[in-house]
Amino acid sequence: MMRFLAPLLAALAMLFTVSAASAAAVTPQQSFIDGIAGNVLSIVQGKMSDQAKASALEAIFLKNVDFDWVAKFVLGRHFRAATPAQQTDYIAAYKPFLIKNYVARLTKYTGQSYKITGTKQTSDGASLVSMQLVDPNGPPVLVDYRVIGRPGAFKVSDIVVEDVSLITTQRAEFNAFVSKNGLPALIDALKKKAATAATVAAK
Repeated sequence: MMRFLAPLLAALAMLFTVSAASAAAVTPQQSFIDGIAGNVLSIVQGKMSDQAKASALEAIFLKNVDFDWVAKFVLGRHFRAATPAQQTDYIAAYKPFLIKNYVARLTKYTGQSYKITGTKQTSDGASLVSMQLVDPNGPPVLVDYRVIGRPGAFKVSDIVVEDVSLITTQRAEFNAFVSKNGLPALIDALKKKAATAATVAAK
């Protein structure tokens, strides 16, 4: 299970730890991404304890990622087929699963640099902020960040790494797991993953 997790964490970690000074904001969506990056970079590079960093980073994630939309999308037909109680339990498990796994990685992260290469509109009204992520230890990585909403209420809803949508990849993983093991088993697995990540972040 969860083969999607490593690339998802790596891509999001690079987004939230880039240098905000390395690219000029051209659109409101780019400004939104730069604002997140600057806030998180100051936390990651600060002198707070890992536990304090984790709390501050969790607040940023809760504010800027559309967890409810993503949670429903990645579960797909299984979410629609679930009982209201199961839907509530699943979303309640999904949020800390994502947040605490990201935070556990970010508190140890040193950062990358990037170049914004443009913003384009999608057919459903979202915007894709395109970046070239520069890693001194490897080739550049091309990433699109899907931003939804309006100025003042933007949210991140997907990351597309080298033309591969990570929430679509996660959706395939979740659907395969639920088809084989059932939704209660997925909810239990998400809770365990979140608890493990929280323990790592607190160390």
